[in-house]
Amino acid sequence: MKASYLFYILVTAVLFFSCDGKQTNENAEFNFKSENYSENNNQQQKSISNRLKPHKIMSPQFGMPFGIIPIPQSWNKKDQNPENILFESANGVKVYNEQYISFRYYNDPQKNQFAQQNGSKVQPLKPLERLINEDFIPNLKKKGITLVKQYPLPQLAQSDKRIDSYMFKATPENKQYQCMVTEWKDDKGNLSIGIIRYFVTQYTSIGGIDWGYTINTMEAPQNVYHKAKQDVIYALVNLQINPQWVKTNNEYYSKMSERSNAGHRARMAAIEATGRAIRQNAKAYSDMADSSHESWKRRSAMSDRGHAATIDGIWERRNMTDESGNIYKIDGYDNNVWINGNNEYIGDDNPNHNPNINTDTNSQNWERLQNLNKSDD
Repeated sequence: MKASYLFYILVTAVLFFSCDGKQTNENAEFNFKSENYSENNNQQQKSISNRLKPHKIMSPQFGMPFGIIPIPQSWNKKDQNPENILFESANGVKVYNEQYISFRYYNDPQKNQFAQQNGSKVQPLKPLERLINEDFIPNLKKKGITLVKQYPLPQLAQSDKRIDSYMFKATPENKQYQCMVTEWKDDKGNLSIGIIRYFVTQYTSIGGIDWGYTINTMEAPQNVYHKAKQDVIYALVNLQINPQWVKTNNEYYSKMSERSNAGHRARMAAIEATGRAIRQNAKAYSDMADSSHESWKRRSAMSDRGHAATIDGIWERRNMTDESGNIYKIDGYDNNVWINGNNEYIGDDNPNHNPNINTDTNSQNWERLQNLNKSDD
């Protein structure tokens, strides 16, 4: 099995870019001249530029080009295939779809648990050198593939950081990039390259980090490998982003963030508006809360293992969610739980009870919560 295909197997991830199946030059005009890849002198760049064609990378989300990259005339786009090949040439060059994997990590174990329950991969930060030494080298060595050499490619890291700077940020963050080129040889002498584009994102206001990498891989026969390696690096460094895609992307996520913020402001306004009513009904609510707590204490002794996925074993609380996706830790095992705008909740096992129509509580707006791992109670 070829080395680059093993990268595809090794990196259990999703595709970072989706490319359309047509070879088209529509709106694909750009300057091939590289200001980044220093290995090429001017004569080499002119030689490369003369044998290139633009390839459009489509954004399925917005139905428009994300950007364009310069690729050799000899590279042909492949349809979907089991080996995940993106481009292939008649002389044996195979370029694979890039793979992306990311992890989330907090210093707070409870936040890590929440992130994992919401589908994130949770793993402490691993620096790039350790990632290569502990993950890539041992796993590929088992397949008869050894590392020939590695070297940084800061030009590509700078390009990734520049592109990221165009993007809308809903939360303040500090994002850093590194890029390492790794070259490999299998036991049959086949050569391949894995370009690891590593990132770490620190969220300065909410805490926690995201980290991970994108990997671009290519394999080629020895007699064409060096030129194919230059072509791959040149294409990645000279990716040009469609400004219209940036505008559409940023408007979309800005509006999404604004809707989320508007929902938060509405909830805060509701808290303020109902403050007086809450105080007026404090006695009635206190009685209900006491009753609910007593009910919880009776049932807490009868918990079973069937709740293990949603019960916090230390605090005897469940993770529940509202329609907006906000997560709450709720005491006990009530099947019917409602929360108001002040994050106060009441619960019981009566499926017909609705505090919005109860005269003791209907001065407030109540929303029914659902178990995080269930679509319905």
